[in-house]
Amino acid sequence: MKLKATFAFLAVLALCTACCMDLPLLPTSVPTLTPSPTPEPKVLTVCMLDEPDSLYLYGAESMAAQHVWEAIYDGPLDTRTYAHQPVILAGLPALAGGVDSPSAAIETVAVQAGERVLSVDGEVSTLASGMAVRDAEGLRVTFDGTSIQMQRMVVTFTLQPGLAWSDGTPLTADDSVYSFELAADPATPTDKTVIERTAGYYAGDDRTVVWAGVPGYLDHFYYLNFWRPLPRHAWGHLSTSELLASDLSTRQPLGWGPFAIREWVPGERITLVRNPAYFRAPGGLPRLDEVVFRFIPDPVVLSGELAAGRCDVVTNDAADAVRAASPDLPPSIQEISVHDDRWELLAFGISPHVDYDRPDFFEDVRVRQGIAQCIDRQAIAEQLVGSSGRVLNSYVPPEHPLYAGGVLTSWAYDPAAGQALLASAGWYDGDGDGVREAHGIPGVADGTSFQVAYHTTDDPLRMQTAQLVQTYLGACGIQITLEMAAPDTLFAPGPEGLLFGRRFDLAQFSWRAAPASMCDLFLSGQVPDTGHWDRPNVAGFLDDGYDTACLSVLEARPGSEQYAVGQVEAQRIFAERLPVLPLFQRSKVTLARETVIGLAPNPTQASELWNIEQLDLRP
Repeated sequence: MKLKATFAFLAVLALCTACCMDLPLLPTSVPTLTPSPTPEPKVLTVCMLDEPDSLYLYGAESMAAQHVWEAIYDGPLDTRTYAHQPVILAGLPALAGGVDSPSAAIETVAVQAGERVLSVDGEVSTLASGMAVRDAEGLRVTFDGTSIQMQRMVVTFTLQPGLAWSDGTPLTADDSVYSFELAADPATPTDKTVIERTAGYYAGDDRTVVWAGVPGYLDHFYYLNFWRPLPRHAWGHLSTSELLASDLSTRQPLGWGPFAIREWVPGERITLVRNPAYFRAPGGLPRLDEVVFRFIPDPVVLSGELAAGRCDVVTNDAADAVRAASPDLPPSIQEISVHDDRWELLAFGISPHVDYDRPDFFEDVRVRQGIAQCIDRQAIAEQLVGSSGRVLNSYVPPEHPLYAGGVLTSWAYDPAAGQALLASAGWYDGDGDGVREAHGIPGVADGTSFQVAYHTTDDPLRMQTAQLVQTYLGACGIQITLEMAAPDTLFAPGPEGLLFGRRFDLAQFSWRAAPASMCDLFLSGQVPDTGHWDRPNVAGFLDDGYDTACLSVLEARPGSEQYAVGQVEAQRIFAERLPVLPLFQRSKVTLARETVIGLAPNPTQASELWNIEQLDLRP
């Protein structure tokens, strides 16, 4: 058979050779086809001053870690301009129009002795005889040992379909439950406020998680009570304590976002690459192929790298230092500025601690109002922040959904009016030395000079602000001594701390505006004192009308008219009576090369990289 096949092959070969004898000869060289060039990968280089200590969600949180988290996670929620948008959730749970929707409900439950409830004083306690709680009608009642009807919230969260970890493993509701378990563990250094108010957190199925609050706890921001998932399949064999130090969680955490970590070179960079399992990949996201985070602790060196094109973005926590080091950046560098959610304030020591013995300078509201009119806050804002500098009249900014608007008192710069208020309160300069003295003020010795200390940190912006305030108040007859302190000293807990120990006259620092109501910062029940040195009302502001308005907010049913009305009234009283004087809103600046497309910093997104999956580079 092999022989026959050989003869057949030779015959065919001979036939083909004969057929080709009369054909013209073909050229011996064949044209070379040029392959299409492989496009260069799009690599965004983000430069920062600091390197993260850890990327574990419950580890040493830092602004540097926040930037990287935006690349490896996406959501679960974005918070833009004081409002929340779902990312990996199918929607935000809601109580719609006073009628309970399937995703959020307020239930009435029978509560027995020994169960955890929220008492009327806002503490989670075991229900026992004599304890005051709010019943299902919202009325304050004292528990007498018999079953009591109370309200509680139950909220269901639904995940988007098709979510996966960057190793390809499906992301499920149980991963959020695992995250809650880690956050609740005593070994994890997290805020336990909401956890303490949680009666249950469990997976209904692969895509749904249910949160139930303890009876009596009606959370106005119930739709935030979803814990950011963590990968049980990859970390479940480690203890909570081990996760605080393990490379799996601190150096190479899995995520579900647009990028995954490829390498971390300590002291130099973290390199991330496109995550093929990203749930938005079918839509062409992310647009970049790689993101490199470089750590350059010297602002001068960092500015040089930016100018040379070896940095595409300088993050907002580094931009001010870079601008100070190199005021004249090349025209190819754009400055993107937005209002920060931080607002600088001047706190009055209205009710100092009994151990801090000094005259009662600020109890009279006319003194606080007079000081407000003696300071040109708008001029300070424009000088230090720029043309975008903005003075606030409330503890929330104008674009906040809760802003009270036209009912707020605005204390414009009017030194003559300010001095008249100070004089009407008994402070005027009787001896002509340029400093006001006390005259007929109850509890203050006649002739006491209006000389006070002004405490703040050594932050350059605050130091400049303090010097300007010192000049303005000096012109109104108030002598200021500036005392700069390290942040650890200024914000140390009481009783020794300056702020929380209520051992100051005037103090400048900042609060962050938040989507939630901030009226509780100034409640009389929030004055720091023995056993509660962490409470925020460091001014010692005491006002019954304000307390009534704010407590009506905190006790209102979520989304109710009472909630909205109380917000307006609390802000109105705040703006009139001034427990603190809002100075100006800080700015948040990002530096970027003009080739970067899509950067959209936002006041309430900590990192300007919140939409990193949308960023692109011009050729």
